[in-house]
Amino acid sequence: MRSRAEIIAQSISETLQSEISEKGHASLVTCGGSSPIKIFEYLNLVKIDWKSVTVFSVDDRLVEPQSEYSNQKLIKSHLLQNNANKAMFIPLSTDLINKNLIPPKFSMMLLGMGKDGHFASLFPEMLLQMVNSTQPNLEFDISAEPAIFTTPPLGNPKLPRISMNLSLILKSKRIILLVNGEEKKTVLKLAGKDKTLPTYHLLKQTRIPIEIESLR
Repeated sequence: MRSRAEIIAQSISETLQSEISEKGHASLVTCGGSSPIKIFEYLNLVKIDWKSVTVFSVDDRLVEPQSEYSNQKLIKSHLLQNNANKAMFIPLSTDLINKNLIPPKFSMMLLGMGKDGHFASLFPEMLLQMVNSTQPNLEFDISAEPAIFTTPPLGNPKLPRISMNLSLILKSKRIILLVNGEEKKTVLKLAGKDKTLPTYHLLKQTRIPIEIESLR
């Protein structure tokens, strides 16, 4: 019997190859952390036209690329191997949009969720700032300009970060949210109605359906 990781990897590869067949190229945006590694290990073995795929990270920690905390390192070590080593990887930076390196719509987005309900580097602290401010929250406002922004030290480990905002994340044709483990599944259930959890704002938008997947 095929594992969930293999099934998800196959589904992602089919989306990418379909986009390549239709448009001549495809884009994959992925999270870091431990959640997607099993998927990466199946995905990098799939035989698609990887040289026509551009890979982005949805967020990263602002550390050296070779740091153990770098999503860039994780993606290169686990995804951009075997057949997928032919794909182009573009590290996340705040000038990607101005340089026209971001496609009008990403072909495929793979997100993870933390135990505090965060996804990408969109954390609960940002929502608290929104409640206490009269200014619009550009990180979570889906009508905001798509953007890539940096943060002060946040999360675990507590490090400065770079991330796509929700408006840019939603410029995707397909989004999978990985929610592994019972603790995270409980948080996901709470996020269906708790506005203080970042994932609430991902689930409640109506621009694109969010596919929920779990490896365990």
